[in-house]
Amino acid sequence: MITELNKQDFYKIRHLTDPCKNIEARAIVNGMNPGRVYADHPAEPTAALIWIQGQQGYQVVGDARSAVFAEKLGEYMRTRIEPELQKQGINGVEIGAEMDTWDETLSAIFGDRYISADNQHVFCLGEQAGAIEFHADAVTIRPIDRELLTSSRLGNHSFVEEKILHYWESADVFLQQGLGYYAEHSNHAVSLCFSAFVAEETHAIDIETLEGYRKNNYGTIVAAALIQEFRRKGIRPYWDCTPENTGSIRIAQAIGMKPDFDYRIFWYRFS
Repeated sequence: MITELNKQDFYKIRHLTDPCKNIEARAIVNGMNPGRVYADHPAEPTAALIWIQGQQGYQVVGDARSAVFAEKLGEYMRTRIEPELQKQGINGVEIGAEMDTWDETLSAIFGDRYISADNQHVFCLGEQAGAIEFHADAVTIRPIDRELLTSSRLGNHSFVEEKILHYWESADVFLQQGLGYYAEHSNHAVSLCFSAFVAEETHAIDIETLEGYRKNNYGTIVAAALIQEFRRKGIRPYWDCTPENTGSIRIAQAIGMKPDFDYRIFWYRFS
């Protein structure tokens, strides 16, 4: 049977996530970021489905030949997980998996759900990346620090706070484990770039620029500031985006990131 593990039992699938290139799965299991774990056995799991809160999606890890998953995962999704998602206003499921490992299994499990699949890109910092210099005349680049998160000084403080809490249990945990920068214009944060997931010395990056301020290089500027800080602290950046997100790819390339690996994304919708 499929079992949802308590947080204190996440360590039971660490042997499944340690080899993963996707750091989001490791961040959840190591207790750094919030999430949930569904395993094919409560004591000796061979496969697991990990709910990644910040992405509102899942990552599947372990043995794609798990008989329990093959027989029970589809039903478990219908009866247990999908009703919970619907209550949150979510009407689709997205599952990430390493390349060429889960294609056949997930297609068989969800074949009647018209499941689709595509590749996702991950970039890392190139070995030859040089100094990054971008100038911002209309905005001021500042760190996302305790003063910012506790003062409500910005006119759109809720934008910053909601972005951080989307990925982290609390602002305090983010301040202890993550880093971030923002671009300020007229007392408003107009672009953010920060650590969304952390696994050892690798930080997955989230970035957002408010509509109306895009195409001004603000995203590139705050990303460059964060990458420089990562370099000073010996942190490895991890940049994840879809092939269609050409804006994100351009920023990654502008700050010295290079393609590292691809993984698979499977998705289907339900009513």
